[in-house]
Amino acid sequence: CSAVKIINLKVPSTYLLDQTSKTPDPLILDCEYEVDENEKGFVLKWLLDNQPVYQWIPSKNPFPFQSFKNRVDTSYVVSQEHMHKHRAMAIIKPLANFTGEYMCTVQTYSGIDRKSAKLKIIVRESKFDLSYYLNGDGYITVDCHARDISPLPKLQIRINDELFTTDNLKSVRGENGLYNASISGRIRKDQLESPATIECLLSIPETNYNKRRSTTYY
Repeated sequence: CSAVKIINLKVPSTYLLDQTSKTPDPLILDCEYEVDENEKGFVLKWLLDNQPVYQWIPSKNPFPFQSFKNRVDTSYVVSQEHMHKHRAMAIIKPLANFTGEYMCTVQTYSGIDRKSAKLKIIVRESKFDLSYYLNGDGYITVDCHARDISPLPKLQIRINDELFTTDNLKSVRGENGLYNASISGRIRKDQLESPATIECLLSIPETNYNKRRSTTYY
């Protein structure tokens, strides 16, 4: 029987960062394990992409490393049990670059166990717009753009539920690490029956984050 064993790792696959909220919910990562009370040398660590970010030894206060220094609520208690009290890491106001693979390691003098899971921080867009306008040459241009979002989204335009061929996604990454992304396409006015439903679908790959905007062409 192992001296220490992780039985459940609780790392959400995504965390939605709302830039407008003054007090966003903390991001809680928890690591449930079995360990004998009499085990010596117990230490728990959280790592992000193999770099230590948090350490806890039951007789001491939790210790956040480097970039997590002012981002962890060290008073957060997940259990009153001596060997489990500060096993969870409560991240306050996570940053967009906290995306990555989180690993929990627990060890004693006589054993070690580790488990990891991937987490994606999503920064909600500040603006998501869909518009169309008539050109002088008998074509209609459809534009869709999203601002201040991370990671880079996928955008699709649909007309009456049919995928509409557009130019490639154009994107610019700002100094804040957030993206402005846009797509546009053209269709002949005589190919479009009135009324027509025009939609733009925004999604972030490998997540369940989806948004939609729609307008009607008359």
